[in-house]
Amino acid sequence: MRHRKFNLFMVLTLGALCSVLAVFSAGAQQKPADKPASVKSDQVKKDKQDEPVAITQRAAEDKIPEGKKLTEEDFANFRFPVINGKGDVAFLALFIDPKGPNNSGQAIFVHQADGSWKITREGDKAANLAEGVYGFSVPTMNDNGDLTFFATFGSRAGAQTQAVVTDPNDPLSAAVAQHRAGALYVKTAQGLKSVVKLGDEVPLMPSHFSGFANPSTNSKGTTAFIGTYSDPDGRGLMMLADGKLRVIVRSGQKVGLPGLAPDDAYSEHFYPSKLNDRNEIAFMERIGDKSGIFVSRPGGMELIAITGQPSPIKGSNFGGFGNRTPSISQKGEVSFAAFFDGPDAGRGLFYKPVTGPVQLIARDGQKAGDSGMFKDFLSPAVNSRGEIAFIGKMEGRNQGLFLKTAKGLEVIALIDQKIPGGKGELEVFNNFTQPSINDKGEVVFYGQIKNAEVGIFHRDEKGVLHTLARRGDKMPK
Repeated sequence: MRHRKFNLFMVLTLGALCSVLAVFSAGAQQKPADKPASVKSDQVKKDKQDEPVAITQRAAEDKIPEGKKLTEEDFANFRFPVINGKGDVAFLALFIDPKGPNNSGQAIFVHQADGSWKITREGDKAANLAEGVYGFSVPTMNDNGDLTFFATFGSRAGAQTQAVVTDPNDPLSAAVAQHRAGALYVKTAQGLKSVVKLGDEVPLMPSHFSGFANPSTNSKGTTAFIGTYSDPDGRGLMMLADGKLRVIVRSGQKVGLPGLAPDDAYSEHFYPSKLNDRNEIAFMERIGDKSGIFVSRPGGMELIAITGQPSPIKGSNFGGFGNRTPSISQKGEVSFAAFFDGPDAGRGLFYKPVTGPVQLIARDGQKAGDSGMFKDFLSPAVNSRGEIAFIGKMEGRNQGLFLKTAKGLEVIALIDQKIPGGKGELEVFNNFTQPSINDKGEVVFYGQIKNAEVGIFHRDEKGVLHTLARRGDKMPK
């Protein structure tokens, strides 16, 4: 199998997230390619989907930031958070641990809506495995508060030596696990359980799993993930329900949908959303020299948009999707970013209701409130009220987090805006990662601060922004 190497946003690791990104990392520096706001049709084709943007955004390199001297009791860094319908927030946190690889440790923290904390630690054991878990991927969380993540098992030393430097949340990572000491886990109120292990056989195939990515479990107990497999090699979207694992779609499989050629087949490039409670999942996928947005629903596969198909903008067709992940709501509505061609070519943010055509939400050149003009759109997250949280890029390095509601466009945070409780002139936002939104309209995100510190931030139902956790804060016990 060919594996492409990408210089993406956040470098995690598959085992201990290996260098698990040296706990002191200042945070993610987002580096999507900058292109003119108007792109001609032939230019759209030439850029081949633009510089890829990761599903899991990653730091370009590990650096020890200047700032407060940390102790073993302090948060050192985070990965992007997720919020569920109850208002619980889950995130992976990194900290100093002299006993850990590279002097670092990690744990999954859940801040519950009532203010209490739950923690999943390295060394915790699943009910069906004798060995502890080490090296977590970024977790997902459903409305029950159940966590889903990848981790190695055995020992810290084993996790470190057996891990391959790769991001388990990025299905296009250059390498896959070359060992069998890893599994997908789901943690519920009943405890921690392994659901699929590396080396397990792929359903109805002679292959065995060699890597996992993008796991999520809905409130009905169904788990979806991208599985990489070997001998023969391939990659596919998998679903586990009621103890039965099945392949939803895999690389090499004929698409067989209207508007596509009979021989058009899915590639190995999957960028999936989380699984919703209707057992629906949206994903960006390449089909030959095209790419498209698809939704797997219980009734079958649905094509939302594909290269060359007319867009909602008069006289234009979709020109590509930039390897950017779509989002799906609990109702089955989809939001995605795309390029379009035509006499007024550019980039836009789009929304597909369950019934009816795709709609344009915003496009480049449109006013971004009082913040300038939009240039590009990243990381949309949609809820069941049709509200879309997203990163909007503007001229230069200017960018912000925005929320599109029925009332219009709201600013959540902007670069150079004071962080909640910020005091010094450098206590301002410097960068953002992908947001997570729930059906109450609450939004959480990871933000870099100009003084080289980082934090997890929460916008509540009333639109008030809070700091949930920050580098240097004491960790809950």
